[in-house]
Amino acid sequence: MNISSLLLVAIACGALIPIHAGMNAALSQVAGHSFWATILSFGVSFVCLAVVVILFQPTLPTWVSLAAAPFWVWFGGAIGVVYVIATMMLAPRLGAARFIAAIVAGQMIMALLIDHYGLIGFPRHAVDLSRILGAMFVIGGVVAMQFN
Repeated sequence: MNISSLLLVAIACGALIPIHAGMNAALSQVAGHSFWATILSFGVSFVCLAVVVILFQPTLPTWVSLAAAPFWVWFGGAIGVVYVIATMMLAPRLGAARFIAAIVAGQMIMALLIDHYGLIGFPRHAVDLSRILGAMFVIGGVVAMQFN
């Protein structure tokens, strides 16, 4: 796939995020608490992923390769839990657009830091004026969305 196709796939995935937030918020209401809803959501995720694994039959990782992984790779699941609970608690209060704007602003700031310093396995991409301006536009959008 070329870069344009990859960007379109990323945009399509991004379009699912506010839908995901709304579904999580609704599940939280039905479940009575965001913690129960998170367990239910991850349970459905596990079942879906199990079906995908059965269909595609990927090679099992070895214990040696898992043990050799940096310690921080195991915290991705915890970040997922924080994000899902945040969608349930914050999205209904902020609304979809404000919530997603704030999420994107946080993503931009962290992405710039990760790229600039080459953190967590990413190659280094120095922060330059165009990246700073792009991030400022995103954060400016978050600020602008606070006004009705």
